[in-house]
Amino acid sequence: MRKQANGPRGQSLVEIALTLPLLVILFFGIVEVGFYLFAHVQVANATRSGARYGSLCRLNHNCLGDPSASLTDLTEVVETAVYAEGESLQMSGTNTLVEVQPVLSVVPQAGTPITVTVTYTHTSPIISELIPMFPHEIPVQHSVVMDFDK
Repeated sequence: MRKQANGPRGQSLVEIALTLPLLVILFFGIVEVGFYLFAHVQVANATRSGARYGSLCRLNHNCLGDPSASLTDLTEVVETAVYAEGESLQMSGTNTLVEVQPVLSVVPQAGTPITVTVTYTHTSPIISELIPMFPHEIPVQHSVVMDFDK
């Protein structure tokens, strides 16, 4: 009968087999957090850009300064700016909600605050496929308050 050798090679293989899945999940988790942080920064930039364009609305004759302009022009201007800035996330009406306060019926006074809130639904590309209990969609929300310019 042959005697089996219990050497360090077999021990190393068992250790790798036990730790490798945990290290892979940890690595993908770090990558996933990077994607989420990127989405958070992009949503913050898009919200800031939308609020800036909205605050300049008084100076733009196409936005409530024009008598033929509709009341939704302010929201459309803000949404256009948000979607343009969030192009790297492919922001659109299906995955992004843009709220503008106040809803205006007249040209606002200089110094009146405008609040833009953007809620983007971040889709988890990696970890939710590996771990079913991890949420597939994570909302990212950011608000910015600016005053209408003179």
